Amino acid sequence: MVDRACRDQLARAIRRLAAGVITNDSFEDSSTLCRRSRDAGVRSIRHAAWFLYDDLSEHRLEGRHRLGKQQRRELARWILFLKSNLEYEWPTLTGWPWLLLLLPNLLTFGGVGRLVRRWHDQRGDAGAWPFVRALDLKGAATVWPAHFPSQAEAAG
Repeated sequence: MVDRACRDQLARAIRRLAAGVITNDSFEDSSTLCRRSRDAGVRSIRHAAWFLYDDLSEHRLEGRHRLGKQQRRELARWILFLKSNLEYEWPTLTGWPWLLLLLPNLLTFGGVGRLVRRWHDQRGDAGAWPFVRALDLKGAATVWPAHFPSQAEAAG
């Protein structure tokens, strides 16, 4: 299910966070409404975005928190996916299954997590995530200029 309103809201929040327009706390506040979205893509990308910043203090992604070139490319891919109408096809591990893997993962010093990650990454082209196929990414990229934010849009 594609939740267009939440996808647009999350894409805008990610752009603004990456541009240093808003702080990590503002990002959290602006994406809270999408926390319970039924769109698995929104939930997965929102979860992945949490790893972009330090949530122990409020800051912008500037200076020592600035994103690298590779991270910015990854975010562009996330935003492109959010702007598409493609369903999120990756398997999601949430709720009880995730909790059941927590203890074994701790006991194996992350070994179980690495196995789950390998299993996950074999379900599609991991380099194209959140797209499941590189072909879907390439197809969506043909409409990228129409969705790429101008500086004014990123700031507003």
